[in-house]
Amino acid sequence: MAILPVARLKLLAGILLALFLVGGIVARAGLTRRWVVGLGLEQTRGVELRVWDWWSASTNEEYGDYFAAIEAEFEARNPDIDIVYQVVPFGNYVQKLSTAMVGDTPPDVFQSSVYWAEGFHHRGMLRPLNDLLDADPAVPGTPSYVGESAYLPSAWRHNHTQGRGGKPPVVYGIPQIIDASCLLWNLDILQAAAVEDEEIRALFQRRDDDGAEGDIDWTRIRWDAIESWDHFRRLTRKLTVRDEEGEITQAGFVLSSSSGAGLFSPWLAANGGRFQDAAGTRSMFASPNGIETVEFIARLYWVDRVCPPFRRQMTDSELFKERHAAVVAAGTWSGKDITRDTMGWTHFGKTAFPPGPSGDGPSTVTWGNMLVITQRCENVDAAWRYVKFVGGLEGSLLRSLHLGYNGPRFDFYATERWQQALRQRPYLSNVKQICLAGDKLRHTEIIAVDHQANPIVESVLLHYPEIIDGQGPYPSVEVAMKTAAANVDNVYRRYNEQVESWLALREQARD
Repeated sequence: MAILPVARLKLLAGILLALFLVGGIVARAGLTRRWVVGLGLEQTRGVELRVWDWWSASTNEEYGDYFAAIEAEFEARNPDIDIVYQVVPFGNYVQKLSTAMVGDTPPDVFQSSVYWAEGFHHRGMLRPLNDLLDADPAVPGTPSYVGESAYLPSAWRHNHTQGRGGKPPVVYGIPQIIDASCLLWNLDILQAAAVEDEEIRALFQRRDDDGAEGDIDWTRIRWDAIESWDHFRRLTRKLTVRDEEGEITQAGFVLSSSSGAGLFSPWLAANGGRFQDAAGTRSMFASPNGIETVEFIARLYWVDRVCPPFRRQMTDSELFKERHAAVVAAGTWSGKDITRDTMGWTHFGKTAFPPGPSGDGPSTVTWGNMLVITQRCENVDAAWRYVKFVGGLEGSLLRSLHLGYNGPRFDFYATERWQQALRQRPYLSNVKQICLAGDKLRHTEIIAVDHQANPIVESVLLHYPEIIDGQGPYPSVEVAMKTAAANVDNVYRRYNEQVESWLALREQARD
């Protein structure tokens, strides 16, 4: 047997080591899913699809399971496409995307929050989807259809803008999730109080339509159980418990002064008001509805005294998780986080916000984050196939299975998967109704608007007694809210001037 010279052996070993390292790097990058079979290369995927998201397995391992399932299912059906995921922290999303869009490797698809979607569209960073929707062969009513009729109206509201000059709306995203603000109730506290209180007992659902006495479902509160603001005030006063020194040991309601517009918006919607106009050109929250709303919130703390003292070191949700609060303002998404953080507690329920004096039925604010295709996407067909898969019924089912989320599609709520989720987690029972009852979340320059509105709303909550006595930082609540509105209107004015300049530049480029 011939023996190879030492030099050739070293060369061969070096080549094998290099191939091993390159293969490891490629595999680590996610480029070899079913690409490397055995030890030989048998199939090369034709398209690399770059997908950005802020959901990260480093913060929640369930995200890793979800993305692995999406990747496996999608690539099995699309053997010519290789998905490459990149996690971008939520707080850095806008800056990194702006940089990437002028760089060498922009994403093809990314999940967009409603916080940024409108701005990305106006800046020309998103590809309009109208032509893809028009050409899509999927039939309305089928699991792969991703047109408007497939989705809850509250999920579709944030993914398009009105066309200019009489043109039809421009669709720039396909809904991926649906969320809403809601009231979160501790059913342990309600059930204990219901033993001797018929009004509280009436909040729970009945197991049968006949409403037989004693046939109460203690795991479910009615989604519209709270009839009015007066009803809410009466309930939270009953559910507030104090010790001998008068200190609150069980809060009827938890109120954070720093919640600002986030807390104000759903109560405003329940009082028939709007935060802004549809076009994003002016604020509307300093109306009589809005002033009535902020005064109602302030009186819960200062007059009804159902809330623990304001303190920044403990959040609303933390106090609720410790079981020291009967109700807190939260979101439809929050249930699984509470269950995880409390080692399995699920005996809570969700309702919409009760109607105020100027309202018309229970309401809230809703929003739907979406998948978008970037303007620089190099393979639109591959991107559209991915968006359709994730935005279709199967994508909703995978998010429910791995992440515990409800879905933005109508057909999702008719599946056995959703029925199974309801059996396992009864607190989900009202999610669909809450989402259907909500108004559109404020959508224009949300972060910049928060910087202008939140400090003033917080000041009103902190200094409400002094303001009423004429000794506060503002002569009245009305003046405070009109000051906040004027500041927000300046944000809208500057933003819309910027939008006009972006549009003008794009028109010049086309000419």
